[in-house]
Amino acid sequence: MTPHLGQGACQALEDAVSLAAALAAAPDVRTALARYDAERRPRSQAVARAARQAGRMGQRLAHPVAVAVRNTALRVVPDRATLRAVLRHADWTPPRLEPSIN
Repeated sequence: MTPHLGQGACQALEDAVSLAAALAAAPDVRTALARYDAERRPRSQAVARAARQAGRMGQRLAHPVAVAVRNTALRVVPDRATLRAVLRHADWTPPRLEPSIN
């Protein structure tokens, strides 16, 4: 995951909580890992895609005209829309920790 959203540590913490929940709820490790993967893969891939896109439109953007267009767009877009776009990756509800089946 590229660092452009600052979500690396956040994703690691989400992974840890999700893995603990999956291990607590599943009858065996294989089932727990399958559950964990099914739950985490869509979100982690979406955040990684957004981070790559942020990098392409942010620090990696070098052409002066493209930079000017990006900067103008950021100035004219309402602050609320920009904030919503940034915070959408921070919106996560942890899974409920179920008692162990063992």
